[in-house]
Amino acid sequence: MEHVEFYKRFPLLVPETLDPFKADGYIETPEGERVRITIDASSTHGTYCVDIVKSTLEVEQLLQSKKAELDARFQQCASGLSFVKELQHSLAGVSATSQKKISQFYGQIVKECDEKVGWDRVESFDKKTQIMTLKLKDASGRDHSVYVDLASNVFSSNVEEHSVSMEGTKLTRYLETLEQRCEQLAECWDLLDDVDSTLCVLQPQHPKRHELWRRIAVTDLATALIDVSPDRSYPKIIVYGPRSISDTFNAKAKAARTKWSTSKSARQNIETILQCTLPSTSFDQKDIKLECGVCFAFTSEHETADQICANDVCAQPFHRKCLVQWLASKEDTRQSFATLFGKCPYCSGNITVASS
Repeated sequence: MEHVEFYKRFPLLVPETLDPFKADGYIETPEGERVRITIDASSTHGTYCVDIVKSTLEVEQLLQSKKAELDARFQQCASGLSFVKELQHSLAGVSATSQKKISQFYGQIVKECDEKVGWDRVESFDKKTQIMTLKLKDASGRDHSVYVDLASNVFSSNVEEHSVSMEGTKLTRYLETLEQRCEQLAECWDLLDDVDSTLCVLQPQHPKRHELWRRIAVTDLATALIDVSPDRSYPKIIVYGPRSISDTFNAKAKAARTKWSTSKSARQNIETILQCTLPSTSFDQKDIKLECGVCFAFTSEHETADQICANDVCAQPFHRKCLVQWLASKEDTRQSFATLFGKCPYCSGNITVASS
């Protein structure tokens, strides 16, 4: 009952526990100014005093200047609610000019957590960044993180790539949308989890749930892009490498793409489709001979070296950006619309690349 009364009187101050009393948020001064306050009575074993209050320098200096008088009043308080009422009266004259601007959605978020979402779903609140982290468990038992950014007024999560403005979207609605998305992507994640645990995944190195693709090793000269979607019953498989290798694999993938079986593992399906034995997770990624011929790295800005010289004797791979920069620096390179035509840096054979 005290919790309900507390919320009615101080809707922007969130009590973590009532005994010992701990709370965080904002309270209004007698003049109506909103002031950032953190209260923690656990350090004094439940005793109410000036020292359990953390706020701006102005507020703390004001309270310390009247510490003896305030401590005498505070120690007579019988509950956290009565203590905050006394504290509120003590803040007369405090200015909010030095306070960080409070989000216009702060009250809405607190109300939703109190009435619908539940505070048990809140994992943390970073006072510096003003980001609240909530936990979301989907029907398959996977844990997801939801971020309420009160500095930028947006919702985000590891499920979706893009953030959503709080303008016109409530937290409860955002969580409902995420739960629906989790249900929609459950089978995709099952497949990708299988890929991650049984195959040599080259990219992404630390995949997020919204990344529905994997780059896996096929041979020391070829990699495959595995792209999944809830709109397809089987993943799209594209093999990259020298054309003498990739063309054969891609022809097999195209011919057998509908043979994907949900009763088989990801490894079994891909090996059946490509008609080869795939490297295991213990395969040394250093053995992949697909480093860019310009920068000598496998990846650059999350981009793989998938631009391959058409000369099978050469078959040197390049990052698209690296190859564009190289060709743009050569006088004999010509351009037609968005395509550059030039010479391979290794064999001087003809090579083309999209400039954007």
